[in-house]
Amino acid sequence: MKGGWAVLMLIIAACSPEQKNTSKFFDFDELIDEQISQLSQRKRVLEKVVQMSTTKSDTAFLPSVQGWGSELEIFRQLETFNKPTYQNAYQIKDSLNDPKSNLKIRQFEAADVPVPLIRFYYQGEFIRLRRIYAEIAERNLLYSTRRILTIDFEEEDGKPLLAHYGVSGFQKMILRDTVRFSIQGQIDW
Repeated sequence: MKGGWAVLMLIIAACSPEQKNTSKFFDFDELIDEQISQLSQRKRVLEKVVQMSTTKSDTAFLPSVQGWGSELEIFRQLETFNKPTYQNAYQIKDSLNDPKSNLKIRQFEAADVPVPLIRFYYQGEFIRLRRIYAEIAERNLLYSTRRILTIDFEEEDGKPLLAHYGVSGFQKMILRDTVRFSIQGQIDW
């Protein structure tokens, strides 16, 4: 009978809802959702320049909510660094001085993770975020890629609002040339 209770308890434990680890270094999904909402409400125009190897194009337009969602979707990949698997991998440094400005830096750095480096630039307090710099790297048997993502903010109504973003890097496929790319988005204020 005792063995039956133990088995029953194991079954109940297995069926109970899984406890989620809700601690995050930084909530990128929330940041992107807030930016999409604010940029859409304020009807900000986006000037975008795309360069793939030697081909360059530019455009200016007023994105819809879905348009801003598409433009900023790549930054949701930074949520990877919040996965519990990587939580202990990062070396964290805070209040570093930025030699190029009066900003402070909170840096997360690790080896052998999809997001090996993230730097948050802030003015005085972390809530006064001015810039995010991140590197994403991926390598397998078929290709390797490296992307540098940047987001620059201006303060509006006491909150950071997207002013510029950039995505640059390369992709190298096996038996193919390396493709270099750059996307720069400037938001008209």
